[in-house]
Amino acid sequence: MICQTVWLFDLDNTLHHADAGIFTLINRNMTAYLAEKLGLDEQTASDVRQDYWHRYGATLAGLQKHHPEICIHDFLSRCHPLETILPALVPVADTAETLGRLKGRKAIFSNAPSFYVQALADSMNISTYFDALYGTDDFGLLYKPHTDAYLNVCNMLDAAPECCIMVDDSADNLHAAKKLGMRTVWFDQQAHSLPFVDFAAADMPALASWASSLAL
Repeated sequence: MICQTVWLFDLDNTLHHADAGIFTLINRNMTAYLAEKLGLDEQTASDVRQDYWHRYGATLAGLQKHHPEICIHDFLSRCHPLETILPALVPVADTAETLGRLKGRKAIFSNAPSFYVQALADSMNISTYFDALYGTDDFGLLYKPHTDAYLNVCNMLDAAPECCIMVDDSADNLHAAKKLGMRTVWFDQQAHSLPFVDFAAADMPALASWASSLAL
């Protein structure tokens, strides 16, 4: 298939170092929210949060399945307070330079809410490099590695999966992308070769070099 390349970038731990502090803040907020809404003590709420994440790939997925009475939009808003998140933002080095070198269209494809995606991209001064910024509420409150999340994003971009390159720190997310025919880049300092990974990139210069070698 001859088509224009579409780069799909994850956000957390791909474009910024979420493990440097932001994930700790979000997880703490999620635990407090579950404790309040479900009447749980802090430890039990934390266990529920982690159980949902491990079982379903996202805490919100567990809430959708087991607690439909909870407003997901309220959950996302309360658990992603920008006034505490943005000061903890640590961008990945060389991101803007790399984005500027990549050919084709680009989009952020994140399991986080859209207001968070927009705010972090704006704060890192990289929004202008992207044709679209997608959070979970843009593609039906679904989440990677759910197949329909990828297909919804492809439909919104009017792009076939075979034309897309998924850049993500999660091997599970890349496995799902590869099943749909996407090319995949595992972006992590510990990334290595796997059958469903086209390239393992430890940093942005490595990604840019690989793309340049393929004229992408």
